[in-house]
Amino acid sequence: MAGPLCRATGGLSLLSRLVRPGGKLSPRPGVRRASEGVHVDTHYRQFVPPPLFSVVLGEATPGLMWFWILWRFWHDSDEVLGHFPFPDPSLWTDEELGIPPDDE
Repeated sequence: MAGPLCRATGGLSLLSRLVRPGGKLSPRPGVRRASEGVHVDTHYRQFVPPPLFSVVLGEATPGLMWFWILWRFWHDSDEVLGHFPFPDPSLWTDEELGIPPDDE
């Protein structure tokens, strides 16, 4: 009964489309089935094997990093250890170290 009344008036035809479930402007979309078509297969208590690219990248990147650190340390060790040789503390006297003399 509401269908012919809505069609008779021009302004209510849009309203009739919104109310009808099969109309083009229906705010209610079709049934959503979220449980179908899972994107990733789950493995209970099992790890999914990583892609080969990730394994190679995970092994090569730290290897390259340590190569670079050890290479730079070998060629520029003065940046870490200092520019001057370390003094030999066994050559210092007690007076230079500020140790009072032993009075026996």
